[in-house]
Amino acid sequence: MNIYLVRHGESKGNKVSTHQTEKTPLSADGLKQAKIVAERLKSIHIDVIYASPYKRTSQTANIISKKLKKPIEYWGELHEIRNPSEISELYYEHPESVRIRKLIEDNFILGNWKYSDEETYNDLKDRASKVLKHLLDKHKDQNVLCISHGTIIKMIIACAIFGENLTPEIFWNFRRHTWQENTGITRLEFTDKYGWGLMTWNDTAHL
Repeated sequence: MNIYLVRHGESKGNKVSTHQTEKTPLSADGLKQAKIVAERLKSIHIDVIYASPYKRTSQTANIISKKLKKPIEYWGELHEIRNPSEISELYYEHPESVRIRKLIEDNFILGNWKYSDEETYNDLKDRASKVLKHLLDKHKDQNVLCISHGTIIKMIIACAIFGENLTPEIFWNFRRHTWQENTGITRLEFTDKYGWGLMTWNDTAHL
C-alpha cells in the first residue's frame, strides 16, 4: 500500500506566524497552492481520500477532491497537535508563547507532562499509531491520500520508521530537524517483505 501524506496549503496563521485554531482558514496563496497540488495529484491513482476536519485542511481537501473526483472522509485522528489554549492565536514570538513553549520543551522527554490542555508526546504517538493501524487494516492494497498537518504527519512517519524504538528524545529531534512545506507530498509504502518504507519526503516539485 501507499500512503500519500499532504500538508494543507498555506494558512492565514502560517503567513503571520501565529498559533492556529481549528478554524484558521487558508490564505489566498494557500488556495492557489491547493489548486496546484490537486493538479499534481491527478497523475496518481488514489483510492481513498482522508482529511483532517480543520478549516485549512478541509479547504485543501475540497479542492483536491473536486479535481480527483473522489469523495472525502473526514477523520479526526488527522488533526494537528493540540497546543495549550493559553497560546491560541498568539504570535510565536509573543513572550507568553515563548515562555510556555520553553516549559513544554524542557519537559517533553517525560512523555506525558502537560502545561494545561495540550496533547503530550504520548497522546500524539498513540493517535499516529492508530492512524497507521487503521490504514493497514482497511486499505492494505490501496493508495490512500491523507490531507493533514505538519506535526502529526511527522509523528506518523516517525512511528512507521522507528516503531517501538521511538522515544520522546528521538521525536523531538526528528520534529525540529525536518520540515513539511505547505502542500508538500510525503509517501509511505508498506510491503509484507520490508514493512514501512519512507519513499518520498516533502516533495514540492509542483510549486
